[in-house]
Amino acid sequence: MTVEKLQLTLHATGLKNVAGLGKGTSDPFAIVTLLATGPGEKPRVLGKTEVIKNSLSPKWTTSFLFDYSFGKETFINVSIVDEVRKQSDKPMGSAVFEIGDILGSRGSTKAKKTKKRWNTLRSHLQSTTQIGRQVSPLFAGNQTQKCGWIIW
Repeated sequence: MTVEKLQLTLHATGLKNVAGLGKGTSDPFAIVTLLATGPGEKPRVLGKTEVIKNSLSPKWTTSFLFDYSFGKETFINVSIVDEVRKQSDKPMGSAVFEIGDILGSRGSTKAKKTKKRWNTLRSHLQSTTQIGRQVSPLFAGNQTQKCGWIIW
């Protein structure tokens, strides 16, 4: 089995404001989790992005590197959360992707409706051997919906 190091970066657009009436605009961050792929394995949080204050279209600078074994089903979960001071953070939506599906899609980009908030999450992965030699489109596919997330 060939193992490749992949890089994941995130950019969301058109997120729904969950801050509440009179409380401004959401302060989103993302949490990326590599889900368990077999018995005895545990999910592994790859990390979280920085919080982007007062934004429904955050452009995070944090990227996530992880190893991928071609031919082995590997799933990631991306959760977008609104940071709330003095209270619990509020979920804004999440989606699960199979890495092979993303890599096998046109432009290594895949779109999916998110759970809970009906945003569209577009995912894009890039091999670390391609970084610096390939420009990835911000929006891929036939249509970009008003409410969406992009992983690129």
